Amino acid sequence: MSASDPSAEAVDEVRWNPDFDALDQSLAEVYAALNELQESHRRKRNASWLHSLCGLLCGGLFALIALAIEKSTEIAWVVFAVFVIAVVIYLSVRLGGFRSTYRNLYKNEVFRRITSAIAPGVTYQPHHCVAQSFFEECGLHSSSIDRYSGEDFFSGSVGSTGVLFSELHVERKDTSRDSKGNTSTRWVTVFRGLFVVMDFHKDFRGETRIVTDVAESMFGWLGRKLQNISGDLVRLENPAFEKAFKVRSTDQVEARYLLTPTMQEQLLQLRETWGHGIQFCLRRSLLFISIPRSDHWFEIESRKGSSHRSVVQQFAAQLLAVLDMVRVLDLNTRIWTKE
Repeated sequence: MSASDPSAEAVDEVRWNPDFDALDQSLAEVYAALNELQESHRRKRNASWLHSLCGLLCGGLFALIALAIEKSTEIAWVVFAVFVIAVVIYLSVRLGGFRSTYRNLYKNEVFRRITSAIAPGVTYQPHHCVAQSFFEECGLHSSSIDRYSGEDFFSGSVGSTGVLFSELHVERKDTSRDSKGNTSTRWVTVFRGLFVVMDFHKDFRGETRIVTDVAESMFGWLGRKLQNISGDLVRLENPAFEKAFKVRSTDQVEARYLLTPTMQEQLLQLRETWGHGIQFCLRRSLLFISIPRSDHWFEIESRKGSSHRSVVQQFAAQLLAVLDMVRVLDLNTRIWTKE
């Protein structure tokens, strides 16, 4: 990730209150194409179900003929099963590609335009994700990685702050052997959710991680004592922050310098908004943010009942929620300079 140009005008160009009427007008032709795609699919679906019904009726007829000739229910069932399999294959071929086609058209046409309209400094690539090197660099999830995938990649700048983020699904492969020597393999999720990288506009000497404080929340004072065994633990004065997060750093002085009382309150505010699983890492000149989520963001349902306005409003709200982290952390106010 390249830092934004410090000479660029530090103006937040994000449209925090989008004009959805104007957006609808600009997308009228795209909406018409999407509606036609839905209508075409509806006609094809109705015709396909009619053909399938005829196929099943023919299968039943041939099964009865086979039963009358061969006097065997097994042969009759085999004949009918062949027709059922043929109908299933026919339906999957005829109707299987609609959801993917509709989704791709929506993301490439509608979501890209919405992104440009709301955040002119940000680009959207639906089939890309944050590079694995960023995820591994932050060190927030200490596990081997055997499968790495993601989608809905946003990159660019909010004001003078560089930002990139996407959904990620990171997995490892666990192999075990039972007492009989049989080997079994299962995929374990290391991380699923939103992963964000932002320019902090300061070159760090060390590395500071702000992670969920599981030990203290579960074991109280005993967990707090156990944490002290490690020499990289950073203690801060804010009781709420200490209860919510555990801070570890390779540079104690720098960590306290960075995690000012204001910064601690800002991180607590993000935790309140995004949930208790949110974690942070300050490394190089970047802020890494890991937000575990089980639900999928930036998605579109192809059901006819969902209006274009509701889909666009949901996408805009999700996009603005992520970009708002720049405002919450006040990253466009340059209180530090890079060396």
